[in-house]
Amino acid sequence: MIRIICLNPVIDRMYYIDNFKAAEKFYEIEPQVYVGGKGVNIARVLSIMGTDCELYTVVGGNNGRMIKAEMQTYHVPIHAIEVTGETRTTINIMDLHNKQETEITEAGYPISESQEQEFLNMLKQDLEQEDIVICSGIPAQGMHEDIYKRISRICSSTACKCILDTTGSYLKHSFPASYYFSKPNISEITELFHEPIADSQSAIIENGRKMIQMGVQNLLISLGDNGGIFLNGEGVFKAVIPKIEAVSTIGSGDAAVAGFCIGLNSQWTMEDSVKMAMACGMSNALNCKVGFVEAETVGRLFQMIRIEEIGSEAI
Repeated sequence: MIRIICLNPVIDRMYYIDNFKAAEKFYEIEPQVYVGGKGVNIARVLSIMGTDCELYTVVGGNNGRMIKAEMQTYHVPIHAIEVTGETRTTINIMDLHNKQETEITEAGYPISESQEQEFLNMLKQDLEQEDIVICSGIPAQGMHEDIYKRISRICSSTACKCILDTTGSYLKHSFPASYYFSKPNISEITELFHEPIADSQSAIIENGRKMIQMGVQNLLISLGDNGGIFLNGEGVFKAVIPKIEAVSTIGSGDAAVAGFCIGLNSQWTMEDSVKMAMACGMSNALNCKVGFVEAETVGRLFQMIRIEEIGSEAI
């Protein structure tokens, strides 16, 4: 079973405003409202692609009920810790004309230490050998910054594969620990090592090697419309993707994580799992919806992606 951790889900309110400028007034703009959060997006993509999964989350208020209803629509069982506060909202302003995105994110309702422990106990009780556990997004306020490291240890003790997809201080505090797969982008790696990465393939690979040494077995570094670089113990590879006209990249990283886990869950080769990751990420970018793919488009893109070896040296 694929079990997705989403400790800080969100309701996304997306406003499409061409030529958006700060300090100006925009009237009668109707938002498009989506249920989101990295783990929710991953669950939605997995469901669309026909892969069973379950969501572990923290919800509260009217927004929390919206999240439950969304997962029910996609037939995703949800295991939730209920809080008295309101699940957070994020505002995204999409300027398609200038290809710019502005995001305002609320902090969300704080979680107590006892609620955090309740969540971990619930997860540990449900885990079965060979499960895939996806640690996605930033945890709720009040949770320990190293919570994903704790979940990694639980996975190791129960012979489960742990996937890491987080950012900022939470990415830093997730190590040292063991993760089967992670998919950072250039910005996240730069922040992790507190040093700018030169715009060169060799510099990206060198920093990727550092993450491998910290405990990631398989690492896919997103390069946006330039594809991705994949590293593991067998070498270094480049994911070469076709050019597309992206509508919005919000949720594409989440879709890519889902795509890799589809391959992993189906016991595909590593090459095909990486191709599926890239195909799902690209399909999401072709939609205005967040964390959404079209299975037919994913299949078409999958056939157009190439995985090329660029270094055979074991890491």
